[in-house]
Order: sequence, then structure tokens, then C-alpha cells
Amino acid sequence: MKPNKLIKLTESPRDAQQGLPYVIAPEKRAAYINALMNVGFDVIDFGSFVSPKAIPQMANQDKVLELVEKTGSNSKLMAIVGNIRGGIDAANQPKVDILGFPYSTSETFLKKNINSDQKKALSTIDGLLEICTASGKTLRIFMSMAYGNPYKDPWSIQLLADHIEQLSEKGIQIITLADTIGIASPELISEVYYTLVQKFPDHEFGLHIHTRPNEWQEKLEAAWDAGCRWYEGVISGVGGCPMTGYEMVGNLNTLNLLDFLKKKTGKEILDPLKMVDVANLAAEF
Repeated sequence: MKPNKLIKLTESPRDAQQGLPYVIAPEKRAAYINALMNVGFDVIDFGSFVSPKAIPQMANQDKVLELVEKTGSNSKLMAIVGNIRGGIDAANQPKVDILGFPYSTSETFLKKNINSDQKKALSTIDGLLEICTASGKTLRIFMSMAYGNPYKDPWSIQLLADHIEQLSEKGIQIITLADTIGIASPELISEVYYTLVQKFPDHEFGLHIHTRPNEWQEKLEAAWDAGCRWYEGVISGVGGCPMTGYEMVGNLNTLNLLDFLKKKTGKEILDPLKMVDVANLAAEF
């Protein structure tokens, strides 16, 4: 199978920080984002515009952005939003390039995560598309629970494809397939990607996996062989979604991802010296 375009990388300090049992000061969050801006990531998933009551670790995003310096960096900043109000707040920030919206085939997860259902979520997507068009932003959809779910909601690859077809009809072609609680097997990742890449050859499907430290390599191999070339990770591998009701098992460690990609391509994808610097900074958190 012909692979999807060039390798692209997203670093997600948001996903690392949103599940922490403490809140990092806006000044420290901004300093870390500034360090990441100099490494060469395509996208930095820096935070979310959601209620601080729901995710206190993501409060004060306006203060964070005031301190973020984008000059000289090609990295784009993405903010996750769960409703129209969050979309408006994010779109009003000049430094934000991408709005990310967490959709799902699972009604249960939509209720737990953003207090929504599929009908309301699709309507929210329509509104976010209008906001993005008016503000010059891009909308990226996160397909949460993309490899099944634990809530006994209906799930199949065909159902997943049907929902992506709905999104495609709205003009959305950049979708992250998220293993939200770390349940996907390598075989299922392979089957999902092969199916979707064949059915939607003009789309870009990113890989966002929550995984235990001893399981990531086989999952990456499966995604790579199926044509995935957009990967999302977290330096240090911590984090996850705190809204699932399940234990957070951690994220794909970006350092492991970069080692994997170097073996596949024979070259460094990002500057290794800069990666050492930001990894040391991440360890301070």
C-alpha cells in the first residue's frame, strides 16, 4: 500500500498535563511550549479551552498564550475545544492555528467527555467549521474510542467508516484515530488503518495511542505497515484522558517514537540535541 504522504509529528503537552494531580503555573506551561516550538514538531497540542471545573490543569490558557513566542517557528499550535463557546474563545486567540474537537462513535464517551451526543456533536462540528472559516483556523477531528470501547456501545470498523464518511461530507479530511484507554491490539490497529486508508485515500489519519511501556512498538509497527505517517506522542509518555472513568495508562513516548522512525527511515526526524533539552525540561514537571 502506498503510504500517506510525509511523516508528520504532533507533540501533546496537553495530554501529558490534563491528568496530573496538580496544576502547573501558566508561566511554566508557556516556557515548555516555547521550548517545543524550537524543536521542529509539525503541531503542538498545547492545551484546551474547556471549563476549568472539568479540567483545572488547562485553566488560564489566555495567560499561557500571552507568553508563547511563535516567531521563527514553523510549528502550529492546536487547542482542543468541546463546544462552540470553547471554539470562539480559541479562535479569538491569534496564536492558535488549529481547533481540535473530540468526536466519537461512542455516545457514552461523548456524554462523559463533553456532555454531548452524536447529533449535538455533529451540530457543534458544523458550528466550529463556520468559526474556523471566519477566523482562518483549521478544524481537526479526534475520533476518540476509534478501536472499540468499554461501554458496550455499538462499534465496528464499518461504523467507524460511516462516521468518517459523514465528516468527509462536511469537508473534514484530517482525523486523528485515538486509542483513548489503550485497548487496541496491533492487529486491530492494522485492520482499521488498512480499511480507512483504502476507503479515504485523500485523508490524513493520525495515530494517537495510549499505551503501556511494553506495548508501543508492535502497535507502531502495525500502523506504519498500514500506511500511517502522522504520529502523536508525549515526551515522557505520561498522561491520558481523565474523563473515561478508566485508569490512564500513559501516552506513546515521543522519544521511543523518534527511535522507531529513525530505524524506519535511516535518519533523525527531529534535532536530537534539542530533544534532549526539552526532555530534561519535561522531567522537571
